[in-house]
Amino acid sequence: MRTTTLPRPPVIMEQALEDPDVLLGILQRQSPHPLTLAGAEFVESRAALRAGARTGDVPSFVQVVNGEPRVPPVFRTTWGAEEQAVEGADTVVNNPRFIEAARQLYGAEVVRPYFTYVNINAPSGQYARHTDIPSFRGVGRDEYPTWLLNCMMHSGCFDRWRVRIATAVCWYYEGVGGEFTYWPEGWDGDMVTVDPPYNYGVMGDNDYMPHRVESIGAEADYANYGFEATITLTPDRGWIIEEPGHEPVHHGFDEVRVSLSWKAFVFDDADEAEIYDRHLDDLDESTLIATMAEDCAQRGVAVPDGPDALTRPEFGEQIRNTYLSPELRF
Repeated sequence: MRTTTLPRPPVIMEQALEDPDVLLGILQRQSPHPLTLAGAEFVESRAALRAGARTGDVPSFVQVVNGEPRVPPVFRTTWGAEEQAVEGADTVVNNPRFIEAARQLYGAEVVRPYFTYVNINAPSGQYARHTDIPSFRGVGRDEYPTWLLNCMMHSGCFDRWRVRIATAVCWYYEGVGGEFTYWPEGWDGDMVTVDPPYNYGVMGDNDYMPHRVESIGAEADYANYGFEATITLTPDRGWIIEEPGHEPVHHGFDEVRVSLSWKAFVFDDADEAEIYDRHLDDLDESTLIATMAEDCAQRGVAVPDGPDALTRPEFGEQIRNTYLSPELRF
């Protein structure tokens, strides 16, 4: 089951960053970078993949070796809107081109950058079509698992509390494959595939606009890795993937796809921003659970309710099966 809410038409940015070398400098200084799935927000996803590896119930992109899951080489570095410790990060986070495109996307007065990350993809196959992780007043990715937020969005029951997010995706890759495919009219609309030029960007409503990354590099170079793997950008702009107990894997600069994602909360005006800031209409956990249980019941699915529902494995399993496609249930 997927939401029928349509995304806003994306805004194209022919030149995303004034100086793309600033981004590459950050990547070098912050190396090594962990796998995306090694992040704190994906602790439950890792547990689900490990459990699935023992039973053979894992998504198609996961390999199981000696009972342990091995995942595609998608690495990530992250910093927040107020991050000053990383030299140059503020020029990316507060990029006026991003802020203006976000205003255009929603016709909003207030734009607040809050989350920026860089995906670093080594050679691998096509990724699953997906939408990004949404946020709701009172329920965000810092406090709740990402699968729950995605289920809430796809249920369509929580739009009243949704915090709109503008997402810029920009590319720094000139190798083989790695095109960006998106569905600007929603899940059932026509798809658009672009082979983006270096430093090209799209500002989109990615909570509702499905998208995916196409295959990167030569199939002979595809490999999966354990959760402890990291990637380093060297001073001579080569890439090294390292994993305990395994030989390092080296890639040339153009063999690894780099994409920047910038996110901002957007509000129509100061009054809407005040509702968010002062928690005047937050979603509480009891309402979340009761609403989800009621919606599932209307679909013929019984899920636990009550104050401990979120801690019960059957709650998560049932709502993931109800709202998410198999590739996105971890």
